[in-house]
Amino acid sequence: MTRRRALPALLLMIAGSLALMATDINVTPVVTPEGRIVAAFTAPTSFFEDAHDAIQSGVLMTFSYTVELRRPSTIWFDRTLAETTAAATVKFDSLTSTYQVSKLRDGRVVWSERTDKEAEVRGWMMSFDQIALEPSEPLEANADYYVRVRLRLSPRRTFSIWPFGRDDGSGRKDFTFIR
Repeated sequence: MTRRRALPALLLMIAGSLALMATDINVTPVVTPEGRIVAAFTAPTSFFEDAHDAIQSGVLMTFSYTVELRRPSTIWFDRTLAETTAAATVKFDSLTSTYQVSKLRDGRVVWSERTDKEAEVRGWMMSFDQIALEPSEPLEANADYYVRVRLRLSPRRTFSIWPFGRDDGSGRKDFTFIR
């Protein structure tokens, strides 16, 4: 095979493998009776083997989720009306064989727990409930919106030559705000 054919084939294989590595996030937006928007989400396939290995080595692993309330636009970019960050961190203590898991919202710890069960850790790291989204302006009645969640793992599990970074997973759920 010539070099002209080998390079595109190699790039196509790399792009395909990167697409397979991203995880899907299941998003559930909820409109409360008061008209507030809260989101719940799970990332059931985000606990990769290399994340497991990193945690077992004692490295602090962070699953950082960016949650956005957006309004679709046909002419220009979609407008972001609210954005918040939810994160889960885990650190394994090899001396006591326990995991310290913490959940954060916008950089503040809202929950912390210690356990020796890896199955509990997986559940805590991959699911969030009641993430409040406070829009910068009142939502329009009978209009379409969506909640988008993007996942970033730290430390990074892959290296990308793409200069803008890459999410490790994402999910989106559309809904109509009915009032």
